[in-house]
Amino acid sequence: MSLQFLNLSPEESELSKARFVVVPVPFDSATSYKSGARDGPQQILLASPQLEFYDEETGTEPWKYGIHTINPVEPVLSFELMAQKIKQVVSTVLKEKKIPVLIGGDHSVSIGAIEAIAERYDKKINIIQFDAHTDLRDEYQGSAYSHACVIRRVWGLGNVIQVGIRSVPKEDIEFLASHDRPPIWARDVNEDRASALQRLISMLKPWPCYVTIDLDCFDPSIMPGVGTPEPGGLLWWDMLAFLKTIVRHSSVCGFDVVELCPLPGYHACEFTSARLIYKFLSYMTAKDEGYEI
Repeated sequence: MSLQFLNLSPEESELSKARFVVVPVPFDSATSYKSGARDGPQQILLASPQLEFYDEETGTEPWKYGIHTINPVEPVLSFELMAQKIKQVVSTVLKEKKIPVLIGGDHSVSIGAIEAIAERYDKKINIIQFDAHTDLRDEYQGSAYSHACVIRRVWGLGNVIQVGIRSVPKEDIEFLASHDRPPIWARDVNEDRASALQRLISMLKPWPCYVTIDLDCFDPSIMPGVGTPEPGGLLWWDMLAFLKTIVRHSSVCGFDVVELCPLPGYHACEFTSARLIYKFLSYMTAKDEGYEI
C-alpha cells in the first residue's frame, strides 16, 4: 500500500469511501533552475502525520471524509507523455466522483490535471493560479512543457485567474494585455488584501474551480524551499484568506500543490505544505457541513 497522507489506516483511507484522492507526482524534469521538487511529494506525506487532525478554525476533521493516497505517478522521459499519463490518472479519479489533490513535483504536473478537469467540465472551469511567475511562455529552454509554460499550455481550457505574481517577462505582460487579463499582483495583496479579494470574486465565473498552488507564491521568509524563490510574496494568512474566498464563492473540483524543493535539515517547508493542503480540505468540508468560513 502506498504511503498515505496523514498516515491514515487502510480502513480510514479506503478508496471506495474517500471523497479526496491524493495523487503524488515526483517529477521535476521540467525545472529550469534548482531541481529537487521530485522529493516534494514524499516529504509532504512524511510530514503530514504530525498535523493535528482537528482544524481549530472551522471545527472540522477533514480526514473523516476519507482521504486516499494512490501510488506515485511514475515519471517518464517525455514531457508530453508525462502530461498524458497524469491526465489519465486524474480522469480516473474524476470518473470515481472523487476530488483529486495533486502533490508535485514541478509545476508542469498541473498540465495533465487541468486538461482532465477541463475535459470533464467542457472547459467551463475557473483555473486559479497562485504563483510568483506568470508561466505564460510559449517555450522555455527548448521545451513547450517547461514549468515556465504551464499556464500558456492550458490558457484556452478555462477562465484563468493569477494571484501573487511578481516576476514576469515583458512578452507575458503583452500577452495578458492582449487578453485584458491583468493578474492580482503580490503588491496588490500587500497594499490592500480586501480589495484584492474583491477583485478575485469579480473575476470568478459561475463554474467549478481548479486551484494550482506553486509554493513560490509564498514569500521566501516562510517558504524558502522552492526551486525559484522570489522576494515579496504572499504570507500564510493572505493565502488562507484567498482559499476561504474561493470556497465561499465557488465549488472546488480539484487542486494541486507543487514546486516544494525540500531543504536538507530544514523541515518547516514540507510541514507548511502539508498544513496548507489540510487547511484547504478543512474549508471545503466546513462548507459541506454548513459551517461559516
